[in-house]
Amino acid sequence: MPAKSTSTPSNVARCLHRTAAGRQCRSLADDPSSGLCQHHAVQVSVKIDFREELTQNALGFQRSQGVNNSLSVLYKLLAEGSISPRRASVLAYISSLLLRTLPAIDYDNRHFGVDDDEAEARDEEVEDNNEEADEETSDESAESPAAQAVPPGKEPLPATAKEFADAVLSRKPG
Repeated sequence: MPAKSTSTPSNVARCLHRTAAGRQCRSLADDPSSGLCQHHAVQVSVKIDFREELTQNALGFQRSQGVNNSLSVLYKLLAEGSISPRRASVLAYISSLLLRTLPAIDYDNRHFGVDDDEAEARDEEVEDNNEEADEETSDESAESPAAQAVPPGKEPLPATAKEFADAVLSRKPG
């Protein structure tokens, strides 16, 4: 009876793909350059960038309709099997966070009326004013404090120290 060989043929390479548990694929590698079998080579080449589809009608994610448009495309991709459920759930969670911030953005826009272009112009104006203020005396800047926004449901502070003291002293405990 001939002796059995205990060594594996070295010229036949197995697929280099490993599972999450660390096991190596048992199929033979079809492509020596990638070291993957046909099944895993297809999986690697199928990775598609869905950014354009998801953001096409998203309106910059600044309106709820834009987030809704993106979510509907995400739903279609998931139903087609084009995107993994895990990736879809992460994107859906991010969309829910975006939706939660939209009321705060609307509040800021209503009360502060600032968009990105206006913010840049205002920042430049503030820098110019700061340079001019450094040249002026500090007495003038102490007399005119900057106006601050008052949160909803609150009243602004009195304009002078005397009015503030009167308001505090006349306040009823309770």
